[in-house]
Amino acid sequence: MGPITHQLPADKVQSLFNEMQLYPTRAQVSEMLHCAKECADRNTASYLTFGEFCLFATELKRCYDKGIPRSNHLARLLERDGQEKKRQTRKMSKTLSKQEVFLGGSCNPTTWRHDIAIPLLKNLGITYYNPQVAEWSAELIEQEYLAKQSATVLFYVIDRQTRNIVGMIEAANFAGARRKLVLVIDSYKPGQTVGGELISSDEYEELNGGILMLQDLVERQGIPVFNNIPIAINCTAKVLREKLTVQDLTVTDMAQPVKMGHLQVGDKLIKLRQAFDALDSSRSGQISLTDVCMAYRLMTNRKLSVTELRNIVSGQTGNGESTTKVNFEEFCTIVAELKGGSNGVAEKWTLCGRPLRALPVNNTCLRDVFLAGDLADYTWALQLAIPFLKKNKLSYYTVNENQTGQKHVLDPSDAAAIDSSFLLLFNITSHTRALSLMTMAAHYIGLGCNVVLCVQHISEGSIFGTEKLSQDAVNDYNRGRVYLMDLARRDRIPVFQTIQEAIDCVIEKCTSR
Repeated sequence: MGPITHQLPADKVQSLFNEMQLYPTRAQVSEMLHCAKECADRNTASYLTFGEFCLFATELKRCYDKGIPRSNHLARLLERDGQEKKRQTRKMSKTLSKQEVFLGGSCNPTTWRHDIAIPLLKNLGITYYNPQVAEWSAELIEQEYLAKQSATVLFYVIDRQTRNIVGMIEAANFAGARRKLVLVIDSYKPGQTVGGELISSDEYEELNGGILMLQDLVERQGIPVFNNIPIAINCTAKVLREKLTVQDLTVTDMAQPVKMGHLQVGDKLIKLRQAFDALDSSRSGQISLTDVCMAYRLMTNRKLSVTELRNIVSGQTGNGESTTKVNFEEFCTIVAELKGGSNGVAEKWTLCGRPLRALPVNNTCLRDVFLAGDLADYTWALQLAIPFLKKNKLSYYTVNENQTGQKHVLDPSDAAAIDSSFLLLFNITSHTRALSLMTMAAHYIGLGCNVVLCVQHISEGSIFGTEKLSQDAVNDYNRGRVYLMDLARRDRIPVFQTIQEAIDCVIEKCTSR
């Protein structure tokens, strides 16, 4: 076969999928790029080859056609008698009228509400609640809470002029709670200022990581993320006018749709590479057509004749000789052709295995506890949590350290482990900013999962690494902690200040189940 050399740049991959009516999330595209880099043993994740792209495209289409469901979370809030725990609700104040849109997210010193959003909403005849006031008072806390609960659409802007700690936590929680969330994100830039303060490279990584985590969690719920406020306002109007969900928005609305964000797609390429390498006994980087048929049989438990395969190869290259050798890139293209079904054998190939997260729960993969904390300091897990869990014969799972190469994005195996865990323990310590972790915790609380929190505040004058945190930074990250704790308590999630207390609670919950 002739060499296939087409390279598709990373920044073009998502739009190419969209042209084929395929809508992976940004995290899924990143997973594809990283898995392709690892499988090809190349030093960059900046592109997909034509064969890799074809394989991922056919796999996405197959999953869309099949309607692969997302797995249920085992960590649902259940009482000991098995009845689902009902969330606390509050009655609306008679003096507070219901508004259609709640304008959340970045506040002072941002002016996006008055400059852009409010004029557009007024022109469209849409009512709104604006929490940004000149003089704040404690009485506004309850009023703002009720406005959020009653609004039809929660319109959130994460603007890079502020740290947005609370805004990210809120948005992640609302996405988990299946609220109608319209989210606009203005990403941070290296070396920028926040509130007049030049942020360090470490804090840039933290803030940008929070954005990536938020976007990943939101897109997993099928919610598109915007980067333009006027477009997002127009989409809000359509959602209200036509009584749609935000997930119903399409490219014609100038939204970036996402579909089946829960699917794990990168593992398909890894499995294919493993099958190829198993048959490449000479380590020449090539296998015969007979080997391709064998790989097909290994992965599907079905037969494919060399004659059938030769017709596919000759159709692609004009060379169908039995002596033809194919490399891994060409192998990917052949597999994509088989999965595409033009030769009539696609149904056989689809048996090669569904995405891991779509499989029925395997009892051997169930865990009692998922341990989530700062990867830079896992001594609390190694020295306290794990020994106590083992002593009580409880199984556990600890977060993977960036297996997909996507920092601050939920690793697919971690996401699957969370789905298969009965309880989620989040440890937010005083010596980490913990923005991604707080965002993740808020999301799973919103989903109604069985969560235990350990939350410690950052002390004034704290030094992280070589960096002393400013007073504004300490206040911002602690404000996020306060909000997360309040959010948890409203949903009757236990919150502790010491990890030992949290572990004791985890053990009591698991052993009394």
